[in-house]
Amino acid sequence: MATSSATTALVTGASGGLGKATVHALARAGVRVLVHARTEERAVAAARELHGVPVWADLGSVAGVRGLAEQVTAVAEGGLHVLVNNAGGAAARRDLSPEGVERTIAVHHVASAALTALLLPMLRRGAIASARPARVVNVSSTVERLGRRLTDWSYPERFSQWHAYCDAKLLNLAFTYALAHRLDHREITVNAANPGNVATGFGRNGGAFRFFQGSARFLLSSPERGASTAVRLASDPTLDTATGGYYTKGRPVLSSAASRDPAYGEQVLAMTARLLARSGVGPDPFAGRAG
Repeated sequence: MATSSATTALVTGASGGLGKATVHALARAGVRVLVHARTEERAVAAARELHGVPVWADLGSVAGVRGLAEQVTAVAEGGLHVLVNNAGGAAARRDLSPEGVERTIAVHHVASAALTALLLPMLRRGAIASARPARVVNVSSTVERLGRRLTDWSYPERFSQWHAYCDAKLLNLAFTYALAHRLDHREITVNAANPGNVATGFGRNGGAFRFFQGSARFLLSSPERGASTAVRLASDPTLDTATGGYYTKGRPVLSSAASRDPAYGEQVLAMTARLLARSGVGPDPFAGRAG
């Protein structure tokens, strides 16, 4: 892996699986990593093992995301150079966040969007301090191709764990492209990483993922291999100004037509901005235009 001169990185969902592997690789490259977990106990334990800085929050609500952003602002005095939005999950039953969003979409999409919005000033500070663009890396999935263009993120009629996960990944990827277009790539880049099918903790709460993390686990890649693409996007100097890309196995690839539809991306960005503004993140949470 290419070494990085990034000062500080935040990796969400870093107490195990992909997140833990991502932190380990970045720390070996000399990056100071903020290690996020849902609880203080898990964050402290993971940070101690990985030689990072613990931060914690439940990302199931915008209030929780705001609390995390406040911690990051307090400990990253020189700004933030890398944000890896890795935290995820797949709720087996329909449950809504305080904002009225189904929990899978709330964690995968709304939380990553809110955290990015709240940390834009820190990312800009990091870019100035390092004289290099700061980087946002969103962890995506090939199942985005099975996602649907939702207009209601609460699933008022019928809920499916599998569909919610696919829909969340499509939302996340469309948002990635739209935000990359919005922000100046000389200041902040935004890309998405597909880790492939990885052996993680998915499925431990039951539902559609139990098979893949159980009897079919031998078909899955290691977290280290899965994390390699996000690590490259976070640290490779040759990608300093690369933005608006979707990468798998370390290389740019073409995602679904739906995810690449500019009109849909702008719709997702607008819906997300309105939701965040109602929660006090705004009025324009994604301010900035590409140069």
